[in-house]
Amino acid sequence: MPTREFFARNPPFPSDVPVVQLECLSFTKLLANDAAECQRLFQTCQYIGFFLVNLRGSDEGETMLKHAERAFDLTEQIHRVDQDTLKKYSFKPPTDLFGYKSAGDMKLEDGSPDRMAFYNLSQDDMLDNSPSRPAPAIVETHRPEFRNFFHHAHLILSRLLSHLDTLLGLEKGTLISLSPLDKASGTSLRLLQALPSDSESKPRTDLVGHTDLGSITMLFNVVGGLQVLPPSAPEKPVDSDWQYVRPMPDCALINLGDAMVQWSGGIVRSNMHRVATAPGAQKEVERLSVAYLLRPALETSMQRLKGKNIAPANGQEESIHARDWERMRAAQIVQGENKPGSIGGKKAANMVARGEVLAN
Repeated sequence: MPTREFFARNPPFPSDVPVVQLECLSFTKLLANDAAECQRLFQTCQYIGFFLVNLRGSDEGETMLKHAERAFDLTEQIHRVDQDTLKKYSFKPPTDLFGYKSAGDMKLEDGSPDRMAFYNLSQDDMLDNSPSRPAPAIVETHRPEFRNFFHHAHLILSRLLSHLDTLLGLEKGTLISLSPLDKASGTSLRLLQALPSDSESKPRTDLVGHTDLGSITMLFNVVGGLQVLPPSAPEKPVDSDWQYVRPMPDCALINLGDAMVQWSGGIVRSNMHRVATAPGAQKEVERLSVAYLLRPALETSMQRLKGKNIAPANGQEESIHARDWERMRAAQIVQGENKPGSIGGKKAANMVARGEVLAN
């Protein structure tokens, strides 16, 4: 999340709400290949697939924080543009997921309108991998800054994924090579706004529970509202089973997506999460957040990877590219054939054979 200056602009996160316990890893230690920090990374990727990374203390991390702060400023400016203008650039799901989505365009589980708005920027557009998309003046003016964000966010995630390469027994650079900057993909920068609630209103869901379809997500936020369903939750959870994620200054929140589960043969976990009314006095303020969602290149194979710690698939796997796999997964959810739920989290084959105990 951005620096303490940004946190000081909002009411504090309350101390009396259920909070999920997440690892907070040091980016500096990971850059130094600290063995204990790398092991903590793999354990939390297997157990819950969510973790915080403190970006202070390294040039790369400090630069990422500066990009995140600037993205927060631009997110606020975009959502101050009048609705008539923004709706000229509306996204058109399921065929086109880029552009503007206004609050209320999607429905919650009970059929009521959602309370999330966002502007979704395409990596292909910002990095000139595809023809330029029409966009509001605020986006056009700041294309160079958005371009820099994409480049640096990709670099930060490449550092994290290099450790997962090692821990899964893959050749160095394998995972990040599946989502390159210069190949067409669904990778995006999502600039989100959750509307404030009246002080007397009851807590509610702003965005339904889901897992991320892509490879890995990096989120920056200041105000609470994001909730995670812990692995210990029952199969049919109720509202009280969901736990808030406490935003932390100087940190990015990372979570693994369904594609990473697919490639790893289910070793790592893609965990259910949702957005709810912010806790305490925070619910009365606007909640802005910035999410970088890394997805596979469209022509990337979604077959299980061959790594020393990845168990071979049972039988012959169907060959399918990310483009078709993402469409298939989305269609299954829409048609009710694949109910949203956490997936993955199996122990690595060789580690189990050696009798090593991973987080559980």
